[in-house]
Amino acid sequence: MSKSLFTVIAVATAMLICTNATAQQTDGFPYPTVPDTLRTAETRALYVMEHYWDRFNFADTTLMHRPETTEQGFANFIDLLPRVAPSTATLGIKAFADHLYNIKPANADDSNTPERIREYFATLTEKYLGDSESPLHNDLLYAQFLDVMSANKFASMAERTRNEYMARNLKKNLPGTTATDFVYIDRKNQLHQLHNLKAKYTLLYFYDPDCDHCHETAAQIAAMPETSSPAISVLAIYPYSDSEMWKTKTSRMPATWTEGYSPDGQITTDDIYYIKSVPSVYLLDEEKRVVLKNPSITLLLNTLKKLTATAVK
Repeated sequence: MSKSLFTVIAVATAMLICTNATAQQTDGFPYPTVPDTLRTAETRALYVMEHYWDRFNFADTTLMHRPETTEQGFANFIDLLPRVAPSTATLGIKAFADHLYNIKPANADDSNTPERIREYFATLTEKYLGDSESPLHNDLLYAQFLDVMSANKFASMAERTRNEYMARNLKKNLPGTTATDFVYIDRKNQLHQLHNLKAKYTLLYFYDPDCDHCHETAAQIAAMPETSSPAISVLAIYPYSDSEMWKTKTSRMPATWTEGYSPDGQITTDDIYYIKSVPSVYLLDEEKRVVLKNPSITLLLNTLKKLTATAVK
């Protein structure tokens, strides 16, 4: 798809969201109305991004309890960001941050309002961009969001420290980059390296043997016919430091999978991979480039279907 066509589609989406904005002011999110004088797709998209939040009352805490207004408006904003040029998206996030860090409470009794509102939107950001089950899940965009928030001059030191730490970790092992190599020890007490594993595709599965959800997800993955393809190798790794606990556990992973643990938990203690929770899944190609990072089960299945079909041909 050409860049110009992509832009037209993105702006068309923005226009659909902002259609009849005036009529929505009473019952829904106060979307911006794009001036008719703006003719090009780029200028109209830029206007939407820069003015998306102009009519929203950030000081009104009751809006936090109206998801049909606030959360829906935020979700639509997040959905627009990857559809416009990265520079335009950055300006949109910056405009949002400027509003968020310039909340003026109605009176002295509401002095904690700004912090409450920021925490509310931080939760929404995590929900839509950070949750692997969200259709809008996007670690790179999430990191960009946090970078802009940290750069705001009114952000507190605590907020900057938290956001910078999270953004730095989110940028690790992104799709398109080469997965960081690491060593692991298998059930036979043999030492191996990830990059030495010969496979057309590697499904890297970080788990904890005491995690029921890990075993449920492993069963879902094992039930996919594609994971039985010779083109797919599954490597299940315990990334934490309690290796003795892992050794004493009877394996519940499929027999065809390779299991191992990270010596001294280096994967997590040395921040080689950012594992917010387990299970954590990466799909790697033959060169150990990341194809998928923490995808939903549906996305993983659909991707494996396409890849194994191509590999067979």
